[in-house]
Formats: sequence, C-alpha cells, structure tokens
Amino acid sequence: MAKRRARLNDENDPLSSTDKVLAGFEQLSQPASQPDYKPTSQQAGKSLSQQADKSRIRKATFQLSEAVLQQLDKFHLQLQLELGKSSTPYKEVIVEEAIAQFLEQAGSNRDELLKALRSRQERRQ
Repeated sequence: MAKRRARLNDENDPLSSTDKVLAGFEQLSQPASQPDYKPTSQQAGKSLSQQADKSRIRKATFQLSEAVLQQLDKFHLQLQLELGKSSTPYKEVIVEEAIAQFLEQAGSNRDELLKALRSRQERRQ
C-alpha cells in the first residue's frame, strides 16, 4: 500500500498562524510616527543608485540559547532604566548593532574566534 504524503497549504501550514501573529506584533510595536513603507508610482521611477542608497532590511530567524536571550533581556531592561522606556532602542536594533560590531572585529583575533565558534557549534549538536 502506497503511503500518502500530506501537502502543505494555507490551511495546514503551522507557520502561517505564527506569521500572522508576528505581523500583528510588528504593527503594534511600530511607532505611530513611522508610517508603513508603501512605494508609489513616482518612487518606482527613481534611479537605481538612489534606491541602492537606502538601507534594506531583511527578516531573519535564528535559534538563540536561553542564556543569550536572558542576557539580552537583562541588557534591554538596564537600558530602559538608564534611558527611559520610550528612548530605549528595540531589541532587534541592539542585536543588529552587536552583530555589526562583532563582524567588524572578527578579523583581528580570527583564530580565537574560530575556536569559540567551533566550541559553540559542538554544544548545539
């Protein structure tokens, strides 16, 4: 007897409901002063060089250890106490800046970094 394979569609996709929740959360967390970006026909006619100057944001999902997330939460709460809740950058901004600084400094002590990365990779498996 041949095995039936389930096909993934909108009705049985476990991620579709997650995406809807995340989209709703992003709308709620977006400040009112920051309108949604919707290109107009005038903007579509701009040259490629002008469009390339704008920073592009791409969503990414990574698994992080509980310890790292707790450190991030603690740091974010400390910033809220120091700067005030309304002036504190989003966690995404903190993570993006941390990654950018990490990558800039990665070349200076490459051997030590590779050793640490291999160790962390082994702990994940």
